Amino acid sequence: MFLAIIVFILILSFLIFVHEFGHFIFAKATGVKVEEFCIGFPPRLWKKKKGETLYSIGLIPFGGFNKIYGEIDTGKIKDPKSFSNKPIRIRALITVGGVAMNVLLAVIIFYFLLGFSGFQSYQSLIFDYQFPFGRQENVVIIGDVAQSSPAEEQGIKTGDIIIEADGIEFENSKEFVGFIKEKQGKEVNLYLENFSTKERKNVSIIPRLEPPEKEGPLGIALGNVAKISYPTVLEKSSVGFLHSFNILHYSFFGLGHIIKISFQERALEPLKSSVAGPVGILHFTELTIDAGIVAVISLLAIISLALALFNILPIPALDGGKLVFLGIEAIIKKPVPPKIEEKITIFFFLLLILLMIAVTINDIQRFF
Repeated sequence: MFLAIIVFILILSFLIFVHEFGHFIFAKATGVKVEEFCIGFPPRLWKKKKGETLYSIGLIPFGGFNKIYGEIDTGKIKDPKSFSNKPIRIRALITVGGVAMNVLLAVIIFYFLLGFSGFQSYQSLIFDYQFPFGRQENVVIIGDVAQSSPAEEQGIKTGDIIIEADGIEFENSKEFVGFIKEKQGKEVNLYLENFSTKERKNVSIIPRLEPPEKEGPLGIALGNVAKISYPTVLEKSSVGFLHSFNILHYSFFGLGHIIKISFQERALEPLKSSVAGPVGILHFTELTIDAGIVAVISLLAIISLALALFNILPIPALDGGKLVFLGIEAIIKKPVPPKIEEKITIFFFLLLILLMIAVTINDIQRFF
């Protein structure tokens, strides 16, 4: 757990730093003064002023921040280097700079990871979904193996993908569960490929007629996974962008799917069981470390995209909320009064804090 905490802090700090660096780069490129760019948070361990910007390193190693001149406008700043004095398109560009850098980081990581893995990747599925790009093949993966079960005795491991059973392929776990129920007490030949090692093996196994309570005939937990491949030259040359878009698209529609189910069932349970905060990410980090460095780097890219998606939501206190205010300004031809914008932003910021507390409590109950 200690190693997982260290890795989690490094990942989160790095991603927040990348996000803030995006705002910094776009501000500098468009002639907006950045008063301070800090890695970490005060108290400051080191600082040096270069040009008009104070560069510093803070003691608290959680990301960083920018102090952009004129971002909080009092209505009196008329300096051409002020954020508030720039055209709407420039302010919008600076606002999305952080999101753009988080996406770009994921794109670069996926270029390397998919390039070294035969331009194919696996993505777990929580609902029936078709990715926009690449060739998709749905498979069933083993998520856990019970102790003293037939699966453990035959050397079946977590992360094994079920390619075939008695020569039959399965698109989802429901089909495989139905097949195994019909085969209870009879020998079944499984053809497996491990997700991490890519090792393939044949296993002969007999599903139990009377499994223990809360266990199935084989003693395994199953998940649905999409195998996405990018075989053409065009797809390979743009695989970082295509795969990042696939993950963002799936995440966006996945969130919509979960919200829809919660409304249909008039319950928060589907949403509670699918959304994770810092504690949940820590848990996933611990699991990912066991799968190796490649899995950790992949998690870094996925969290970077999740951070980008979260920040672009049209909620005041997030980058997407700032874009909403800029959109209103573009329509009514004048900015929203600073005091009104500040009050709305503070209100939604407090709501986000309360939501984060609720998610954290839920994560603790789920994982610990």
